[in-house]
Amino acid sequence: MYDIPLLTDKEMGNLGKSLQNLVRKKSRKTRLPFVTLKFAQTLDGKIATITGDSKWISGPTSLRFAHQLRSFHDAILVGVDTILQDDPQLTVRLVKGKNPQRIIVDSQLRTPLDSNILKGKAAFSTFIATTSLSEVKKIKEYQSNGAQVWVLKKDRANQVDLQNLLHELGKRDVRSVLVEGGSRILSSFLKKRLADHLVIVIAPKIIGKGMNYVDVSTLQRFKNLNSFSSPKLFRSGEDVILEAFLKE
Repeated sequence: MYDIPLLTDKEMGNLGKSLQNLVRKKSRKTRLPFVTLKFAQTLDGKIATITGDSKWISGPTSLRFAHQLRSFHDAILVGVDTILQDDPQLTVRLVKGKNPQRIIVDSQLRTPLDSNILKGKAAFSTFIATTSLSEVKKIKEYQSNGAQVWVLKKDRANQVDLQNLLHELGKRDVRSVLVEGGSRILSSFLKKRLADHLVIVIAPKIIGKGMNYVDVSTLQRFKNLNSFSSPKLFRSGEDVILEAFLKE
């Protein structure tokens, strides 16, 4: 059996300090935010069942870890499909720390106005990145609720151009972003090589037929693949956490 160390509070503190140094380094060099991709998966590489159910893949210890990881970043980013499926709060309520700014990538403004992240004061720290495909009337509805809406460039698939989004975040002094899904957003960041840091929570479960965590099928040559270095493994309850950094 492999001797995988336990993820202790000390290790979490070391991770936080390491990320702070890397964030400062990238900010000085590029003015772009440092990007962490984080997701939970089963042993067979699934992030959800065939119906899209993704809650409770990982255990309670890993959930607390996820909230701690959020507290290390200026912003947390998800796609609209995650909002529609899970209606998350995207807070750090399980640990001490400041809630990150919330960013929703929503190319055609499908986010429900009664979503948790648009309720009460939460709306004022929520930013919706959309495109010119969205109706002005709908944009004003979100703004009247307290959220900010950014109309950004479209990519070839008529989705929000993620590179443009990162530039806009950099202009607004957002120096680090935690991307939590769903699979389409995670895949896009990997395809476009926009990630710096990867964190995967691996749960000792098997779903079988379900949703894969990423689809990078367009990357047909090994030289175009995302390669990660300095991998580390930790135990978190019954789960295993893999952390690694993108090779430059």
